[in-house]
Amino acid sequence: MRSALQLLTYPTSLPKAHLPPTLDVPVRPTASSPPRAFPTHMLAVSSSKGSPSQPNTPTAASFLASNSPTSTVPLFPAHALVLAAYCPLLPQLPRSAGQRGNAALSLPLVPLAVPSAETFHLLHAYLHTRRPDTLLAALLPALAQHLPPAHAASSSSAAHARPYVSHFSSDSLLRLAHALASSATARAGPQGTLGGLMAHVKVINGLWRNVCALGVSDAELWGVMDIAWEVVLVALTRAAERERA
Repeated sequence: MRSALQLLTYPTSLPKAHLPPTLDVPVRPTASSPPRAFPTHMLAVSSSKGSPSQPNTPTAASFLASNSPTSTVPLFPAHALVLAAYCPLLPQLPRSAGQRGNAALSLPLVPLAVPSAETFHLLHAYLHTRRPDTLLAALLPALAQHLPPAHAASSSSAAHARPYVSHFSSDSLLRLAHALASSATARAGPQGTLGGLMAHVKVINGLWRNVCALGVSDAELWGVMDIAWEVVLVALTRAAERERA
């Protein structure tokens, strides 16, 4: 779907109080064969009200109750097959009219309230690309250059590919945690290290809450979240020990 998105022109956000039922998205002409994986829906995402430790399943009512009606909500193009395959708790999507000739798409605009709208882009990107390495780099950007690339987790046969998370040993996770703590200190100084690391905790927790609310059970996704969580917790422990020293 990524190549298809390059041919589309659509707003990245809209006022929550003025969401149309459908969005007409122009399709730029191309000399080559057009991609097949055009999005089928446009998601308008806001944050639901609820406890950080108790993710709520998205509903139409939760979208109306979320945020101020004057707020602006980000838009995410999505494919119904992807959402159906990985998000069993997502409310039923309206029928898509599909492509209007070669010039435009008519996409139903779906209001969606999730526990953490600010981290929804991480889950949206992973579900449509299935790139665990890219997700982990987004969760721990300071460590991006230290993480194994996707091809390191691949084999000649995708059916027998090793899980990406299997390339991390206890020793490598410990090294990553120490590197993360050192990076946080270099960026914010000794007094700001814990605050910088807690920002990672907030992002990982937001992603986890969205995953739980939508019922996503993808093993690689959960493995990446586990790795990121462990690395940050060890980094926090190391930073706290340095403060006490």
